Amino acid sequence: MSFINGGMILVLFILLVIVTTFIYSSTQRDNQLDEDLTMIQVSKGFNIYNRTTNFTLVSISLTGEFDRPFPPAHIILPYRSYHFEVRTTPHKNYSAYVTYNVVSGDETVGNIRINMRTEDAAPTTPTTIVDFINGPIRYEKGGTYVNIFDL
Repeated sequence: MSFINGGMILVLFILLVIVTTFIYSSTQRDNQLDEDLTMIQVSKGFNIYNRTTNFTLVSISLTGEFDRPFPPAHIILPYRSYHFEVRTTPHKNYSAYVTYNVVSGDETVGNIRINMRTEDAAPTTPTTIVDFINGPIRYEKGGTYVNIFDL
């Protein structure tokens, strides 16, 4: 009789371990889903417009906190544009940078570096800053765009 009681206790103990493991893993899975939801990021779009007649803009550097997927090296032909997405989340500032060579034919005649920022103000305030510019070009900028023109 004590063998049956000992066996019954062993079976009950094994069932208790299985049920406890199942309940614990279910609650952990729910916690992971909640954590993933809090990590959702939003992005802000920026555009670079090549309004020149004869210059091609060739990207030579892309750095910073672009949203995924990270933008590839690219060129912007005259009268064309390129779109970027920069990360933005509450209470955090992000910056992403692109540098272009200004090319005429096969000769580099200038360059421009553009900083695209999202700031933590509510609502998010996008800003474009031209860090440097040289060559036969000029620019106009707004919150989410930069127009590049001939001089």
